[in-house]
Amino acid sequence: MPLVTIRECLNCDIDHEWLFESMTLKELRLIKKLTGMGQKAFAEAGDEGDPEALAALIYVLHKRDKIVIPFEDVDLDFTKFKMEPTEQELKELAAMEDMDDSDNPKEEIVNGL
Repeated sequence: MPLVTIRECLNCDIDHEWLFESMTLKELRLIKKLTGMGQKAFAEAGDEGDPEALAALIYVLHKRDKIVIPFEDVDLDFTKFKMEPTEQELKELAAMEDMDDSDNPKEEIVNGL
């Protein structure tokens, strides 16, 4: 659930700050229609900075605020854009990493044996 921030939005000239927790089924269907991606592929593509995934995310977030922009016209100035994990998300990621480390114990090397 990242915090998405846009200053001086190129699409509507408004500053935005959205806490993106999840999508509704209707939004997921729209993402599928716009990008051809399912939920997992969309999430991975967004993490990799895929332009279609980012445009779809910006499109959906604007729609939530009742701002409708043609999808083909969605634009983004990356110098005024931030997508940061929340504190809760960082804690969850750290917990998952700790679990991965405990599942794969490091080999201990004992001298002389």
